Amino acid sequence: MSFFDIWVRWKDKAVRSLRKRGVFGTAKVMLQLIKENLNLSDRWSIYQNESFDKRFGVDTAAGLAWAELQSDPRFKHFTVYGATPRAVFFRMLHQLKVDYRELLFIDFGCGKGKALLLASELHFKQIIGIELSSKLIRVAEENLKTYRGGTLQRDLFQLVCMDVCEYPIPPAPAIYYFANPFPVEVMRRVLENLRSSLAAAPREIYIVYLEHELRALLDDSGFLTPIKRTSLYSIWKVARTPWASSR
Repeated sequence: MSFFDIWVRWKDKAVRSLRKRGVFGTAKVMLQLIKENLNLSDRWSIYQNESFDKRFGVDTAAGLAWAELQSDPRFKHFTVYGATPRAVFFRMLHQLKVDYRELLFIDFGCGKGKALLLASELHFKQIIGIELSSKLIRVAEENLKTYRGGTLQRDLFQLVCMDVCEYPIPPAPAIYYFANPFPVEVMRRVLENLRSSLAAAPREIYIVYLEHELRALLDDSGFLTPIKRTSLYSIWKVARTPWASSR
């Protein structure tokens, strides 16, 4: 909703406010209305995501009707699909001073594959997306075919349609990406799987987590060390011997 829209909608109130509060008082009220009815950050993210789709010939910005997911009882524990903005993705990944070519990139809850397409620009050893929704995974597969962002090495991509709690984590150095894909019950199980995987095959791993709802859970995991934290995202790496205390 723009300032003009707000003015049209509340013009009568604005006129009365001008008489009562004057120009500066009314301006203050109007600014508050804008704050309440316009989330500039959300609108900018939507614009970025839609521009990405137009530029690269893919479908990642549009959401999937929640009713389509709720028809599957497994989705009672999962969150609504949303695409990762390009600028945010690279801001997060560039915090890691690593050789991407030596690492896997695994997106837990990959949706339509936006993060996977972005990760292709960093030349990871392999790029894996795990997604429970067969509808979303089909869109991700189509996006890999139509992406105009350069020549994709499609043999480096792997799309897996399954419950992340059942996913056998590859015993290789990796970056695990979570764009707030599911709530605490599922994240807790994924972390336990990761703990077991690391105990069996100690290695270099990083967790990049967009949003902040479950930060405390990762902080309290006992085997992850936070290395970067902002209001938008957090990054952890594995401790040297995370399994030692549990033996």
